[in-house]
Amino acid sequence: MRDITKLFGNYKLFQEKNGFRFSIDAVILSLFFPERKNKKILEIGTGNGIIPIILLGKNKIDTITCVEIQEKVSQLAIENIKLNGFEKNVRVENCDIKNFKEGNSYDIIISNPPYMKIDGKKINVEESKSIARHEVCLTLEEFIENAKRLLKPRGEIYIVHQTSRLQDILLLFEKNNFFPEKIQFAYHKKNTKSNLVLIKALKGKKTILEVEEPLYMDELNFELEE
Repeated sequence: MRDITKLFGNYKLFQEKNGFRFSIDAVILSLFFPERKNKKILEIGTGNGIIPIILLGKNKIDTITCVEIQEKVSQLAIENIKLNGFEKNVRVENCDIKNFKEGNSYDIIISNPPYMKIDGKKINVEESKSIARHEVCLTLEEFIENAKRLLKPRGEIYIVHQTSRLQDILLLFEKNNFFPEKIQFAYHKKNTKSNLVLIKALKGKKTILEVEEPLYMDELNFELEE
């Protein structure tokens, strides 16, 4: 069973009622991402296609390649991209990013990767949710290693992740020769702890780190209607 979600007034997405549904994480990552025209861009784990739809809808990019490991989910992304008229701008590949062969060729990678470690605790039995949320098919280390493999020298990576995993991310960035350039901490509202962090890093290029002003998600001005 599906329903349809309206976003920013102009865009629509089909979503499975009992499958994985996008969250505000994808929205804030799309807003964090700057205009990057005439660049070769790759999204790892597109889900239902929300990020390319927002980026194209806000005229931040020209084209993008999206990789999605789940066949059913990738087909949903293709439907949503067509629904919004972006089929000429987006290529969706149904494959495991570890087997994606276009190494050392992308200027930019953007991703909302799986957050949660497999640590013996109970995970969601619905496959599309467990793969999207947990490191079932792609660990954080594998994600960063493959981003390094796929990016050109001095390529950019933009991710959103749990703030509690920031130390892990920074250690793996250092191991793989990534240098964080911009970090923004996101909060549900003021006077709470940060639960999400947005990061831009560069492959093989040392840079001065900037910490952006906090993002309070309850103050975001975007329309979401189901």
